[in-house]
Amino acid sequence: MRPETSFDQNVFRLKIGQLKVLLKVLLCIFFEMKFGSQLRAALYDEWAEYYVDYDGLKKLLKRGLNKEGGYTGKDETEFVEKLDKELEKVHSFQNSKYEDIKSKVQQCENSVNSISKDSSSNASERYIEIERQINDITEELNELAKYNRRTKYDLNPLFNVRLKACPFYKETFEPIIINLSQLYHIVHQGIGSDQSPSSLNLPSITNVTSSTATLPSRERFMRQSHKYWIHPDNIMEVKTTILRHLPVLIYKPGTDASVTSIYFDNEEFELYQDKVDRKPGDQLIRLRWFGNKESTNEIFVERKIREQGEEEIKDRFLIKEKYVDGFLKGTYSMDKTIKKMKENPGKTEDDVENFQALVKDIQDFIREKHLQPVLRTYYNRMAFQIPLDDRVRISLDTEFYMNREDNFDVKRRQGDAWRRTDVDDADFGKLAPSECTKFPYAILEIKLNLNGEQEPNWVKELIKSGLVEEAPQFSKYVHGVATLFTSQAPSLPYWLPNIDKDILKPSARTSSGLYGINQERSRRSGKNLIDIDSKDKRDKGKAVEDSDIRDNRPIGLRTFRKIFRRRTRSRPDRVILPYNVKAPEKMSESVKVEAKVFFANERTFFSWMRFSVLLSSFALALFNASAADNELGMRCAMAYTAIGVCSLTYAVYKYNTRLSMINAKHPGPYDDIIAPILVCVSLTIAFGLNFYLKLHPKMIEGSRSIEGNTNDSAT
Repeated sequence: MRPETSFDQNVFRLKIGQLKVLLKVLLCIFFEMKFGSQLRAALYDEWAEYYVDYDGLKKLLKRGLNKEGGYTGKDETEFVEKLDKELEKVHSFQNSKYEDIKSKVQQCENSVNSISKDSSSNASERYIEIERQINDITEELNELAKYNRRTKYDLNPLFNVRLKACPFYKETFEPIIINLSQLYHIVHQGIGSDQSPSSLNLPSITNVTSSTATLPSRERFMRQSHKYWIHPDNIMEVKTTILRHLPVLIYKPGTDASVTSIYFDNEEFELYQDKVDRKPGDQLIRLRWFGNKESTNEIFVERKIREQGEEEIKDRFLIKEKYVDGFLKGTYSMDKTIKKMKENPGKTEDDVENFQALVKDIQDFIREKHLQPVLRTYYNRMAFQIPLDDRVRISLDTEFYMNREDNFDVKRRQGDAWRRTDVDDADFGKLAPSECTKFPYAILEIKLNLNGEQEPNWVKELIKSGLVEEAPQFSKYVHGVATLFTSQAPSLPYWLPNIDKDILKPSARTSSGLYGINQERSRRSGKNLIDIDSKDKRDKGKAVEDSDIRDNRPIGLRTFRKIFRRRTRSRPDRVILPYNVKAPEKMSESVKVEAKVFFANERTFFSWMRFSVLLSSFALALFNASAADNELGMRCAMAYTAIGVCSLTYAVYKYNTRLSMINAKHPGPYDDIIAPILVCVSLTIAFGLNFYLKLHPKMIEGSRSIEGNTNDSAT
């Protein structure tokens, strides 16, 4: 290794650039917020030593800045080694904790199996004890899901490489969730049963998983549906909350949980508009399959009709993939299926006639409305339902993608094919942003068929917990059309502006009985939920300082100077990067410019224009009302007119500048602090001079007499 003194200037600049990029990488983890404060607020005390030593890494960087001569190659090596050790520590802890949770789940399974074979009278008490253990495991799983969460920013280059080598953030914990749901189901059956454990017909762990829902050739659902959005940070907590009451429902074991749907509409988006307008009896026609397309050749043909309120009727039946084209064109009318139904002794003539009527209605509707494939939706679904009990059914959809399937402007489907085959592998990253978009939240749908019964209390508590955001009347199809067909869509749904709103709210654990388990666990670990909540509120904000306590000083000029200095400091410094280093970028997602953004820009311009016109009108009235010898009125009118004209000119300039930034999808900033302050200062000076000169008219008379003497001398 060559000595440090032999570094030439270019290499030295390269090292400094790389260290600055690493510093920016760490600061970008929580954009516009001090990461140290955020980390302390979210810290789980029992695992404090296993978090990244952020303070230690920051000290290494600051030490190089304060040292004479700046960074050296030794400083860089020391920092990279420290960062690598921290990532390895996190990865190792996550793996060990995951295995520990799996081991605890296995112990609970063994305990359940031993109780089912034992005829002792204290089985109910033993089930209650197992339930307490499962609750602890569930809470530990929640904390682990928060622990391994990764930022949404793309971290390049070194940090991203190391993250790929330690992919702790990719774990979904789905196998554990399924096992926990089965354990809860068995334990609840055991606690609520008066029979002896040996006589209970408790399904084993493998039997629950392997049981599949036998789907008939035609199904009809009538249910009341409520939809909610879930922030990605709350997904695991919502899952573990639901599985305490409903087991995970698996239709086909061994297949992935993806659901793909192809929605139909015409070029006028008639079905879309009916859905947006909530027209009585609005319909949706779609084709749907579960799992990977290569692993299935059965497609569901579905029709959804909305009745009064939020009640829906869904009819669906299975069709082989090879018959889909013929069915859509009207050349195939499910003759083979109808023949099998007639031969089936379990089917009545009414069943056959109803099925024939459904097939005919859908085909006639497609033909009359000139429907064709328009939109594809793809998401991973986790369903919760007690077997053979459809009173409460819940589905949670994550990784929700939407892409265009139409042939309106370009040929996306080959010939008259009913779907495009280039995205059957669910690789949506290869599509352009105008062709595909991802929904930022998970979607929770609660389907109730209570027949007059009260909604379960735990469902009410979940809705009020702050973990979910209500989205009434939300439709995946409507949202997909509104975002991908903005220029063609006749109108937009009401919820579209709310997509930009931050729906992450503090969980209402301390006020809800839903989280009594969390409170008990916190008491055992010696933590105070109120203290944590107050710290969370104290650290929450755009410009959270590293210090925990701030001075309670009176507001004065120093305070305002600090505000402006903090604002300047919050913007990242411009760094000249080396040729082989890229700045951290946000992960590429489709950026949609909504109409409300343009309207906001116009409203801002109109506000400035209204102010300018009012001020200029006032100045003109003052000018007209002033006598010819009223020097004060003339001067004030000229001053107000100048301020009004300058404000209007600036407003036009700022409007065009912001419009260009919006069209270019520039990240901003779009705010403006200086101009309003200048206008206020100008008006204050103008008003002050007006009052001053009115109270001291001799100054104007003196200037007038000086002017007169000058003219006399010239004469």
